[in-house]
Order: sequence, then C-alpha cells, then structure tokens
Amino acid sequence: MLRIFYNSLLVLALLPALYAQSDSSLLTNVTQAFSQAQVVPDVLPSFAPTALANITFPVSTTNQAVNVTAGALLTEPQTANEPAFSLISSSTDQVANQTFVLALVDPDAPTPQNTSLSQFLHFLGGDFRVNASTDDPTRLVNQSAALMDYFPPTPPEGSPPHRYVLVVYSQPNDFADTARSFVNASTPRNHFNLTTFATSVKLSNPMAGNFFFVGPKNSTASTTTAASATPGASTATAPAATDTTDASDGAPTTTNGGHTNTCAVVGMAGGLAIITLVMVRELCNF
Repeated sequence: MLRIFYNSLLVLALLPALYAQSDSSLLTNVTQAFSQAQVVPDVLPSFAPTALANITFPVSTTNQAVNVTAGALLTEPQTANEPAFSLISSSTDQVANQTFVLALVDPDAPTPQNTSLSQFLHFLGGDFRVNASTDDPTRLVNQSAALMDYFPPTPPEGSPPHRYVLVVYSQPNDFADTARSFVNASTPRNHFNLTTFATSVKLSNPMAGNFFFVGPKNSTASTTTAASATPGASTATAPAATDTTDASDGAPTTTNGGHTNTCAVVGMAGGLAIITLVMVRELCNF
C-alpha cells in the first residue's frame, strides 16, 4: 500500500512533464478554435493562452460528467448544473499559490444574428486557487462567494446555438474591492462587456480559456464525445443537441449566424488522464 502511495505521488509529479510534451499543440488548438468561432474578436480582442482551462459539467440524471472540449456542442440538460473548473499548466509556478478570476459569457444574446443583449454574464468569480489536495490536482476551488452565480444556458427557441466562453485571468491584489463596484447582486446580466470589465479592474491578458455551444431544445446536431476529467466519473457522450440558443448566446455556424461551429476536440485533461492511468497501472502493478 505504501508503494502504491509513493508511486501515485510520482505520477502526479510527472504530470507537468507529460503536459509540457503536448503543451504547444494543445494551446495552438484552443487558440485556433477561438479564432475560427470568432470568439476573437467578438469577446476578446486577442487570445494567447499559456495554460489550459477545463470545464466539467455534472449530469445528475445520468450520474456522468461531461468534459468540455473547445467548440463542443452540448445540450441544456448537460449544462444545467454548475460546472467544475480546472487549470492545467506545464509551469508549477504559474498556478501554485496563484489566485484567478473566472468569467463565463454569452456573446450571442438573444441570437447570433441579433446580439442586442450581449454579452450575457453567466458566471463571474474570483479567489480561485488550484487545490492539489483534491482528487483532481488541477481543480480550481474558489475561496469566496461568486460575484455573479452560475446561470445555465437557455437559448431561445428558434435560435442557432450560442457560444459560451470561459476566460481565466490572474487576479490582482485589489480585485475583491474594485470588482464589486462594477458587478454585484443587483447588476443586470445582459449588456456585460468582458473587455471593459477587465480593463476597469486591471486584469491582465487572459491566461486560459475554453468555450462550448448550446442550442435550444428540440434542435438537432451531430453528437459530441466528451471524456470526463473527473476521477471516478463515467465518460459521457453528448447526445444530439437540440437547437438551443440563449437569449444571450448563440453558437452559430456558417449557415446560421455567420460564425464557424468548430467542434474541435482538443483532448486536454482527458489525454493526460489516460497517460496517467497507464503509468499508475505500470508503476503500481495492478
């Protein structure tokens, strides 16, 4: 048992090295997905990530977790519950003892063709830290209440899918004081501007990001395989998505809104988890 414990620690120690081997290609894939889906410039003026952000939705009805790859098309039921976030970096110094701000916005409200309500703020929170003591050593855990609690995607009937964009920033020291001047419980979720907010509270360039599409109910789309990044959770396959579009977001395609629907499978933590499991099995002889 002691040998298994130490071998497990060795595997965790090797995670940054394993990540570094694929760091460049994964970051390139995410960057390209942001560009192809026009997240840049619709949400961010530019995007040059230095780490990978992962989103995992718990699905209570199936007891499975849906892990979001950049550009994945999901359904409303899959995104109904507040997700877990994780941050993967090849540099321990980049994430250890650092605090982060996370924002999730929909730039397609009420529809991709009519963005008069965008951006719609689905989540905003600070004081996130990587909690290595959890089962997932990349898991982000917030130390304070969110500035804006999670609101699930609900694109209006008839809308193309909306884009839901997660952006991760390094948190400045005075964020807790300055941010509440701009966002609090009485702040409307619509007409939010992430770039303006970031400038106002002196956030630096985003260090990581991810995004997914959700369409309104009863719409059809191709299935998307989503590998769970949560240890012990089942792998989920996203069923055919209904054409769900939030009044605030819409994941458009070339034919329905002018955006490119990039179901880019980036792999991220799923690939690392597989490599890690193989190493654990070999090192621990089970």
